[in-house]
Amino acid sequence: MERTIQDLNNITNGMIGRVYYHKCLDNKDYYRTIRLHFNPFSNSIQKQISNALYGDPPPGMEPMPPRLLGGLNGMCLSNQDEMFH
Repeated sequence: MERTIQDLNNITNGMIGRVYYHKCLDNKDYYRTIRLHFNPFSNSIQKQISNALYGDPPPGMEPMPPRLLGGLNGMCLSNQDEMFH
């Protein structure tokens, strides 16, 4: 039985498609938006990072949790049985 996008959303707690912000470390007046995207070709969640934007993040947008930011670099959802393909 194949997995579906709904299964993927359940496994990742709805992270796919969410947009966060991250303050630039070199200048706190700027921030970047980070969208989480599922790449079916690499079978992983990837970050889509915007250019630096001047100002404050929009109201209601959550900051990117630091552990999630670092953890996404090595996150791959596949294992030997190729869950999503």
